Amino acid sequence: MNPPASSVVTLPTAVEQELAKYQSTLDALHAGAIDPDKQFKPFRLVHGVYGQRQGGENQMVRIKLKYGKVTPDQLRVLANCAERYTNGISHITTRQAIQYHYIQLDDTPKLLRDLEECGLTTREACGNAVRAVCGSPNAGTLVDEPFAVEPYAEVVFNHFLRGPRSASLPRKFKIALAASNSDPLQQINIQDIGIMAVTLAGKQGFRIVAAGGLGSMPVAPLELYACLPKDQLIPVCEALVRVHHVHGDRQNRAKARLKFVLKAKGPDGFRALFEEQLAAVRAEGITGAVLADALPPAQPTPIPAATGEEGVWRGNNVRPHREAGLAVVSLCIPRGDLPARELRVVADLAEWFSAGDVRSTNDQNLVFRRVKHEHLPALFKELSKLGFARHAHSLVDVVSCPGASTCQLGITLSKNLATELESSLKAINADARTLSGRINISGCPNSCGQHHIGTIGLHGAASKIGDKLIPHYVLLVGGGDEGQTIHHAVMVARIPARKVAATVAALAAAYQQERTASESFAAYLRRLVGEGLDKDGVKAAKAKLKERLSPIYTLTEGQITETDVYDIGTDKLFSLDELGAGECMS
Repeated sequence: MNPPASSVVTLPTAVEQELAKYQSTLDALHAGAIDPDKQFKPFRLVHGVYGQRQGGENQMVRIKLKYGKVTPDQLRVLANCAERYTNGISHITTRQAIQYHYIQLDDTPKLLRDLEECGLTTREACGNAVRAVCGSPNAGTLVDEPFAVEPYAEVVFNHFLRGPRSASLPRKFKIALAASNSDPLQQINIQDIGIMAVTLAGKQGFRIVAAGGLGSMPVAPLELYACLPKDQLIPVCEALVRVHHVHGDRQNRAKARLKFVLKAKGPDGFRALFEEQLAAVRAEGITGAVLADALPPAQPTPIPAATGEEGVWRGNNVRPHREAGLAVVSLCIPRGDLPARELRVVADLAEWFSAGDVRSTNDQNLVFRRVKHEHLPALFKELSKLGFARHAHSLVDVVSCPGASTCQLGITLSKNLATELESSLKAINADARTLSGRINISGCPNSCGQHHIGTIGLHGAASKIGDKLIPHYVLLVGGGDEGQTIHHAVMVARIPARKVAATVAALAAAYQQERTASESFAAYLRRLVGEGLDKDGVKAAKAKLKERLSPIYTLTEGQITETDVYDIGTDKLFSLDELGAGECMS
């Protein structure tokens, strides 16, 4: 329950000072004493306050959930704040955070305080900072994980929060932990630091990769350690942040991520920079520790069978926990949007059915991690009422950033396309293998929707056909972060927005007809674009696939209809007039 209205929450002195400084700085802005762009913008970004569209009248506020962990009481506070300060929606991001939109700037001091009082923070959620510390929502529940990574995720998060360099980097910095290469919700290969729990030659430790990333130009990470001793995790993470701090490009913001240091220096040069910083970290006495990380013995119990719609739900969204008698249940949250009323119900359900253990996911869903088998029928009934019992983590559970609805860089209304795809794909009678694919959509090339790792990836674009500006999407295929390997999706074609659903349905149908016995949807698409062939072979394969699809998506000047000049889900003529300078690089 929420604390009584009369209760007083005592915050740490550092947090109180931070909130007071935020208010005084906002007052200085209103008094005209500081420059809104040069001084206030970077200041508010460090506090998780990000300008959005609508002429600068609204703000987006991002709340960091450390490795996706959130309590039922915090969920209730999120719901209350969403109603009090926003449009009532709590949006789950692809980095397991929560975003609010349509917030008035003068409401942000009160919002930040309300969040801090329930143990949530927006500090360093935006800006040139150590932002997310992600963690697979499955970690701690899987049979094959060697030890618990959650204690290490906790110390990594706390080590960098308000750290001396954490908010003064050349650009953003992201970290993720996971415990199994077979975990479909791990994403260590798209981060500045990726941390995987491993056992090698009988010793437990962490596989460490660094300088990965997506954006408009994806880069595969460099492996630094196959099995780092556990007590070296903090020094190694600190050294990598310092490499970024010292060597990241502070002149060219477009090339200021850690991945560009790797590209410029090469693997050996990058390792040399890292070793130099690691020596300095150790000389300063920064150390880590082996934490209490033993997991209960793996004794999973098969999920009991059920009939009808509940049986389908159990097959799609329920799997055994490593502990006997428990299940892990995925809640499919359409587009990651949680209205306040539904969020309060979810908080109650998490208490009743999951011992309060709920996590956000990197594909914009929620996971209940400790559901007793005997409670599955009642939980299914309640989730069905909310509309959260759909097939999670599947082809018909489309990942999408907010796109042009709120983001200044957004070109297209990506969430509206996600809705259309989820509806249209229901008609293709897809089997389980087809449904195991994923669709990721970004409203622009910057990959907030992680289109580079989608089985099918799409990013917003604009093209003229004749004298008409038409919303388009760039189609990419074959992506996936698969633990030991990262596959970046290959670009195939530029498709009018209204033709995307038919094109994606054609790819799914072709896969069902042409796949080999064991071929996944992603592997099939990689074959179509020539994976493993030489440069000329890849070029020919891509051209062949494009030629095959072009009768579906080609739109000539004489074929343009009235709907083609509107983006999906709107009756407003498509234009780029509202595009602004994005604050990702401010």
